[in-house]
Amino acid sequence: MRESGDESEPERSPYCPDYLLPIIRELRVRYERFDELREQVLLPYGYNTARAYWGDLDDVFMWAEERDKDVLTLTVQDLRQYVALLRRRKYNESTIRRRITAMRKLYDVIGLDPNPADAVVIRRGGTR
Repeated sequence: MRESGDESEPERSPYCPDYLLPIIRELRVRYERFDELREQVLLPYGYNTARAYWGDLDDVFMWAEERDKDVLTLTVQDLRQYVALLRRRKYNESTIRRRITAMRKLYDVIGLDPNPADAVVIRRGGTR
């Protein structure tokens, strides 16, 4: 049995079982990296635009995490699936367009070439 002063003892959380701690740490690292990049995306924008993009990017991050995907490496197919989900939930096309635009800007900051968000076109007033 370990003594309470043993330095090799992992950090304990009162909110989750010990066997989940490695998963939570990994998620925290991924979120911190994503958060740093998101901040770079938002810096040039005014408050309202930055707030909207912040929420959009956070929603895509959560959607990707729920599917065991890394938001920074989503494919065109992944983004199209995300758009399909938003349409099934009856999101306005302008909201969907803004979310894809936010992803495009995130991938521009990363320097991803080709940018998968460029292939997802949301036309005004309609589908695809």
